[in-house]
Amino acid sequence: MRKFLFIAVLAFSLFANAKENNFVNLKFGTSRSEALQIIKAQFGEPDTIDGDNLIYREKSLNGYQFNKIVFGFESEGKGGYFNQARFFITKPTRKLAVQQRDSLAKYMETDYGVSCDYEENGNKFYKGGIAPTGIGFLFTICTQRREGHWTTELRYGAFHQLKHCK
Repeated sequence: MRKFLFIAVLAFSLFANAKENNFVNLKFGTSRSEALQIIKAQFGEPDTIDGDNLIYREKSLNGYQFNKIVFGFESEGKGGYFNQARFFITKPTRKLAVQQRDSLAKYMETDYGVSCDYEENGNKFYKGGIAPTGIGFLFTICTQRREGHWTTELRYGAFHQLKHCK
C-alpha cells in the first residue's frame, strides 16, 4: 500500500509540474494550406513572407521572447508542406546568448531526451527528440554570431520528403 501511495504521489507531482513545451503546434509534413491556418491562428499575420518562409518578429512563446521566428515550407506540386521552424533570440553578448541556449535546452528536457555535443570550433550545442522521418534529431539549439549579433537558435528541420511520413 505504501508503494502504491508513493507512486501515486510521485506521478501526481510530475503531472502537476509538467508544462506545455510545444514551440511547434503542428506536425511537420502538414499541407501548406492547413499549416498556414494553424500558424496564423496562433501568431497572426506574418511580418514578412519570403518565398517559402513566414517570418514573425518579436513574439513571446512559452516564457521566451523571440526576436524572429521562421516557419518554412517545402514546395511540392500545387501547395507543398510544412518542413521547418526556426526560433531566434538575439543577445548583446555571447555570455547572454549561451545562457539562453542552456535555458532552452533545460526547458526542452522536460519533454524530450536532450544531449550535448560540440561543433568543430568548440561551441556547445544541444540536440534532441526524434525527427519525423525517424532518422536524426527533431531539434538543435545553438549559439552563433549572426548579422553582427549573438544569437541563440532553436531549429526544427528542415525535414524533406515528409509526405510519406505523416
